[in-house]
Formats: sequence, C-alpha cells, structure tokens
Amino acid sequence: MLIRKNTKAFKSILEIVTACQTRPDREKLIRLYITRAGHTIKERISVEGIQGDAAVFYEMNYQAVLTYLQSSNHQLHISDDVTGIYFFRSTSNKVWDEMPFEFDEAVKKEFASLPELPTVRKKEKVEKYTFPTVEKRSAPQPKKENVKVVKPLKIVEDDSDQPRYKLKHKFAFTDLETVIYRQPKTGKKDVLDYYDKISEYLLPYLRERPLRVRLQSDRRGESRELNSQSLLKNTGQLADWVQSSSVSRNKVKTELLLCNDRDHLLFYVEHGCLEFDPGLSRIKSLDFPDYIVIVLDGDESELNKTVEVALATKEILTGLRLPPFLKTDGRSGLHVYIPLDAKSDFDTCKSAAQLICRLVQIKSPGLVVFHGTEDVYGKVVVDYSVNEEGRGVVAPYSLSAGDSPAVATPLSWDELEEGIRPEDFNYETIFRRLKKSGDVFESFYRKKVNADALLARLEEHYSFLF
Repeated sequence: MLIRKNTKAFKSILEIVTACQTRPDREKLIRLYITRAGHTIKERISVEGIQGDAAVFYEMNYQAVLTYLQSSNHQLHISDDVTGIYFFRSTSNKVWDEMPFEFDEAVKKEFASLPELPTVRKKEKVEKYTFPTVEKRSAPQPKKENVKVVKPLKIVEDDSDQPRYKLKHKFAFTDLETVIYRQPKTGKKDVLDYYDKISEYLLPYLRERPLRVRLQSDRRGESRELNSQSLLKNTGQLADWVQSSSVSRNKVKTELLLCNDRDHLLFYVEHGCLEFDPGLSRIKSLDFPDYIVIVLDGDESELNKTVEVALATKEILTGLRLPPFLKTDGRSGLHVYIPLDAKSDFDTCKSAAQLICRLVQIKSPGLVVFHGTEDVYGKVVVDYSVNEEGRGVVAPYSLSAGDSPAVATPLSWDELEEGIRPEDFNYETIFRRLKKSGDVFESFYRKKVNADALLARLEEHYSFLF
C-alpha cells in the first residue's frame, strides 16, 4: 500500500528516521534489509545477519532510506504481505522492492508524542548470511621505464610584441587574436593568460603522467596522445628543452611528451593544445593507477538527474568507507574520484570501478545506463571504461574543449545541488573560488585505497546482487 508524502503517517516515519540518524542505538529501533535487484521483500536478507561488513551495509542502507524519504523520485510503501515491513519503489521501477526496513516495538515508547505512529514488528531470530567467496588475485610486478629528453630542431624566436609570462625558455607566441571560444568570445591570448595564471594549481595533476590532449582544431573529437608527431605534425619543430618519456605498450615503444612546468604547459597551448587529459598512472609506475574515476554524463538540459546519480554514488562510496572526490568535466558531466595507493594494475582498478558502477545502477534503477548502451535518452550514462590503460580524463583546472571556456572544477559535495550549471565554473570565476576555498583536491592523497583489497571486498560481499 502506498503511503503518500502529505499524510501524518509519512511525516511520522520521516521524523523518526531523521531523529535516529545520530543515535547510537538506532539499530535497535530501525532494522534494515537488502533485496537482490528485481526481487521482493519476501527474499529479503537482514543486514544484521550479514557476516563481515554488517555495519557498513547498515550505514549505507540507512542513508539510502533517509534519502529516499526526501526524494521526489521514490514512493514509500507498506507491505500487504508482511505486516510492518516498509519499502520503496522509484517512479521508473514498479516491481523491485527497494531498501526494506521495519520499526521495533520500542519506537512506540520513544516517539509516543507523534500523531500517527508507524506499524511496528517484534524482533525475529536473525539468520546469518555469508556472501560467496571469490578466488584471490596475485599482485602484478611493476615495470621500469626510462625518461629522456627529446632534442629536435630549435624553435625560431619571434621579435614581435609578445606576452610577458616570465618563462625560463624563450619561444614565440603566434596568432594571439585567433578566436578559440565563441560563447563568450575568447581569444588565444585569453587562453594563454588563463593557463599561465592557473599553472600552479593545474600542474600537480599533469606532472610525470602520460598525457592525452584535445586540440583547438578538433575540440569535439577524441583526445590524442601528446607526442612530437601528433603535436607538431605541421610545423616539424620542437624545442630542445621539451621533455619526453619512452613508454612500452604491447611491445611497442612510444615517446610521450611530459608537462612538468609552466614552460611546457604554455608551449603546448601555443601549438594547439586546449584540454589536458592526464593518465591515471605516473610514468615511473605506468602499470599502476593512483586513482579510479567514475564518469557520470547526462543531458545538459537535465543536469539534475546527473546530480542525483552523483549523490547516490557518494552514498555508496561513503558506505564502503572510501574517500570520494568530485569535479565537473567542463561540459555536462561529473567525475567521481577515489585515490589509490598505486599498487594494483589497471585490470583490477577497472573491475573495482565496474562493480561500484553496478551498485550505482542498482541504487538508481531506471535512471542509470552504462557507457555503450544505445538507448540513453533521459538517462545518466555511467562509464568505468576510462580506467583502462592509455585512457585519461580532463585534469582539474584544465579548460574544456567544448563550446565555452568552462573549467573542469573540483567541487565540495555540499555544492552539489539542483540548479548547478557547468557554465558557472569558467576561466573567470575559478580564481574567486580558489581565493575563497583553495584547492578542494588538496587532501586527495591523504587516504589511499588498495584496489586489490577493494575489489576482493566488493566481489565477496556484493557480487550476489548482480
């Protein structure tokens, strides 16, 4: 039976769940269950009976219950089959009974003043539940790579009026009046000025990493690796101080250019680089990423849906005791980061990201689809494939190669709310944000996660849901 939000019964339940959120004895007042995707409360499993991470499950599910009570996309029901069991169904899901819970008889005494108390249940004997185990994975061995300097032809200096950027090396800036963005009109000189000023914040996310870039001439296209052939195909010149690293992939060696200082950054912008997409690993430990990224991308006109999925992702990661970090992608999407200890390979990290994304899909049924799905209309696309070797996502504080000079901006989770607009985070507003709050990602590596341990935990405790 549906319990409508404007009723006394619903308001009493919301007040009880809200009041119990910080109580140390809340498990004695509110009992939680889980169901497999597509199942009903008849197949429910008591969170209390789960072996191992019962406390983590309880915290994650409790936050979900509270969120669903406050959400306009979820409806509260009380079971007609099992007296006293409450559950939710989303507006797009008419079958699966989500987040079942029940109230203990003690609630009547604790909240006797409420106008209409919920139906309560006596505590039954809890059946222990152990998730299926999985085969342990062996740790991969790191590979060593050599770093060297590329020394082709010297670039010719230009004696014309040049920007004063106080660089260590001299090289010419050309076509400064070229329009890069049209909404609003932004020239190449504006882009150079931005990267000169933002370099102290951007460079820590680019140093010693393989880079992919989006060029000014094909901003809507795929990013390409930053090497001398792709960057200077038309000029045939490369400054002798530009650094590169020789990396091997599938027994093929490639010289990738590095961006370790402001001279390199502005040199690349001069030669058409607009958006910088660093790899998830460093050159010295190329096979071992030091963060996971989950990409959330929806229709720009329906960004509120992307916000909803991002908040659901945060609830899951917080419940898993993982440190989630958030940034915009400079277009219509959001990126959620998890810092790693760089001791696990790409396959492990991608598998862990995939399972997290599947939990997100279960938590937001009907709203989330995976990257590569054909029917994405009105949906939020969740992508874990960016965690593959050789991939990358736009760096914090890089400009986006879109239609406007938007900046990929780190956000605090408190800023994520309905009405947020990517265009509000641009090359003019970013410095006011930094002056007020500093770099939100400054504490990024304060707590590092081991991806092998994370994957093993996800497979052991959650694989039965899929």
